[in-house]
Amino acid sequence: MDGFYEAFGERVRKARTALGMNQQELGSAVGLNRTSISNIEKGRQRVALHMLFEFGSVLQVEPESLLPAPDGRSDVLDELPEDARGWAQNVLANAQKEERRG
Repeated sequence: MDGFYEAFGERVRKARTALGMNQQELGSAVGLNRTSISNIEKGRQRVALHMLFEFGSVLQVEPESLLPAPDGRSDVLDELPEDARGWAQNVLANAQKEERRG
């Protein structure tokens, strides 16, 4: 189970940094302190289920995209250079919004 929370925390960190947001800003936006965000990103603090939607909203990603794949597969974004991930996440988020508008 620890690996699950570590992977979740890594996804939160990647989404946060892609937006240029620091831990304090994310914490304030979701109602947690900076230390909690740090612990979540390191997999040391578990998150209540309803917080998944808070994180998704603030980080401008679909909540399920923060969840690790059940079979342990890595995210395709992991294969991109760090400086291209934010751009790719924005493109995907915009495509998902357009798809929902349909």
